[in-house]
Amino acid sequence: MAILPMKHIEIIAMQKDAKKIVELLQRLGTVDVTERDVDDVTEELSLFPTRTSLNQLEKTSQSISHAISLVEEFSTVKKPFLSGFAGREELSMDEFSSRASRNDETMKIVYDIEALDRKIASETTVRTHTRHQLDAILPWEKLDIPMQYQGSQKTACIVGQFSESYDEKTFYEAFCEQYRAMKESEAVLKGISADEGELKIPDIYTEIVYTAADQTCATFIVHKKDYEEVMATLRRMSFTAPSDPTKHPPEVRIGRLKNRIDEASKNIEDSREKLRSYADKLDDLYFLSDYMIMRQDKYDMLGRILFSSKTFVLDGFVAAEDCAKVEEALTSKFELVFESRDPLPDEEVPAKFKNGSFVSPVEDIVESYSAPARDDIDPNPVMAFFYYFFFGMMLSDAGYGILLMLGTLFVLLKRKPEGNNKKNMMKFFYCGIATTFWGLMYGSFFGDLVGTISTTFGSGKYWLPPIWFDPSNDPMRLLILSFVLGFVHILLGLGAKFYRMCKNKDVTGAICEVGFWFVTFAGIVMVLLPMILGFFTPKKIPENIPITEIGKWVAIAGAIGVFIGGGHGKKGFGGKFVGGFASVYGVTGYFSDLLSYSRLMALGLVTGIVGSVANSIGTLFLSGYWRLLVFIPVFLFFHSINLGISALGAYVHVNRLQYVEFLSKFYDGGGTMFTPFTGNTKHFKIKEDN
Repeated sequence: MAILPMKHIEIIAMQKDAKKIVELLQRLGTVDVTERDVDDVTEELSLFPTRTSLNQLEKTSQSISHAISLVEEFSTVKKPFLSGFAGREELSMDEFSSRASRNDETMKIVYDIEALDRKIASETTVRTHTRHQLDAILPWEKLDIPMQYQGSQKTACIVGQFSESYDEKTFYEAFCEQYRAMKESEAVLKGISADEGELKIPDIYTEIVYTAADQTCATFIVHKKDYEEVMATLRRMSFTAPSDPTKHPPEVRIGRLKNRIDEASKNIEDSREKLRSYADKLDDLYFLSDYMIMRQDKYDMLGRILFSSKTFVLDGFVAAEDCAKVEEALTSKFELVFESRDPLPDEEVPAKFKNGSFVSPVEDIVESYSAPARDDIDPNPVMAFFYYFFFGMMLSDAGYGILLMLGTLFVLLKRKPEGNNKKNMMKFFYCGIATTFWGLMYGSFFGDLVGTISTTFGSGKYWLPPIWFDPSNDPMRLLILSFVLGFVHILLGLGAKFYRMCKNKDVTGAICEVGFWFVTFAGIVMVLLPMILGFFTPKKIPENIPITEIGKWVAIAGAIGVFIGGGHGKKGFGGKFVGGFASVYGVTGYFSDLLSYSRLMALGLVTGIVGSVANSIGTLFLSGYWRLLVFIPVFLFFHSINLGISALGAYVHVNRLQYVEFLSKFYDGGGTMFTPFTGNTKHFKIKEDN
């Protein structure tokens, strides 16, 4: 339809009603409130301090969201398929108030869930730490004395480990080697020669408790008189004492550690089970989360409007068609001043689209490009048809189109999405219709599935003939068709520019900048028409009609007009000449744009060919009906990939055609979209009572 006309509104009301008025505007969701900042503060008007409340609400919302995620994580209740697309549940004001009265009880549940989460985290830490302790002491499990045992009256007990692997024999050999080396070093320092024959190795009793590739745990008993020398030798062998020696035999500590791990695991599982038990409270938690979101939005808005000592001032924009409704809703419940006016000429006005179910799904495409400026026209009605049409032409397989239609239709009927989710589903539903149409035109149904099945598993008599032509057999016809459709698309963009300039009372500019181009293009079409018709129909233009000759002179006349019109608005002869030359040279840009539409041919051709190749691969192995064992999985695998890649390619390239080749012709953008103050909730919405 169009970009809706806007009204600027200003509300002056008592400060005591501020929260209730803001709540009402939030439920109505029809007012784009102008946000105030410190630059608007005066001696009489100031901003309401809401930062402390907002910080607290944000922390509370985070706690609620965390509690919800915990219950969802541990809950055995599975969400419905495609629940992310589901619309919000609608509540009346009475139902909302009734549920809000239970929020304190629900908040206690949040605190309980947080306590359980902290307990799980604490017990998990304990279990992890205990496992590390257990891993460290498990090698000592066979030691039957405490690790702190010092020995008897005449002997010393040494407990420790090495970073190498030893048995009793290899240890003793290494010990003797290190002992001799130590004694030789001492002799050198004293300046005497060590007599190896007189060297006596201390008596040492060795028991290997545990050995592995990089670790040996052992205990030694030696005479106390040899303790220092034995310890010195062991240190040379990288001996280390236990960091946490036991007062009891290690098996006692090991038993305690295992019990503590079992206890921690039980506490964790009990806490998780309690979290699972809150699954039936998820609906209340969702409501509480939405309630807090609404409160956050409300306080955020209160912090952006101006207050005096007893009143407040709120202004913004509302669609002209909703202005009376907003005024009635406010004045019927509150004592206030409500004023509305048309936007000022230099005022930045937010844009709001209003289109039917066929056009509105592509509004987000325009919004993602740029919001319309004040003097822009709504490009969506012109763009919508070609958006679906070109998408279908690029995907161009009836089987894929049917899958798109069925998938989106399932989501629309089963999940009942709203907002952008609904628009996206509708957009791809229409794209599915266009894809099915072009697939039938080209004779493509999952590639050449019908013919492949008929040839491989039947008599070969059945196939799906194209209603129009097969692109793989006649790619030049498809290329010409792509250029023709692209040319029409470009002309529509120029037509939209002509309409916009006329609407903005620049008729002369419209004729100079667009009108002469139409004349030029009309002449070019007349010149090329016989060749173009030759690709699509056997009929020829009668020879007594010199359409080519006429077209040549029409194109020349149009080019002269473009040259003259290009100087419109330029000063001096030089400016007009340069402007005219630049305008004529612009024809190269139009030819460049036209070449971009060859992607319609390229993508449409590739989709069908890849699908046919996938079908051929599925028939290469086995024979008879045994081929089905290979054909079915190959078919599902390759066509899933082809559908995903081709649909993504079609989406990207159809957007590019709109952005670069179409919108650039007449659409300036640079404005702001209408963003109403509303409840950005996820699960519930309030239905305002009439």
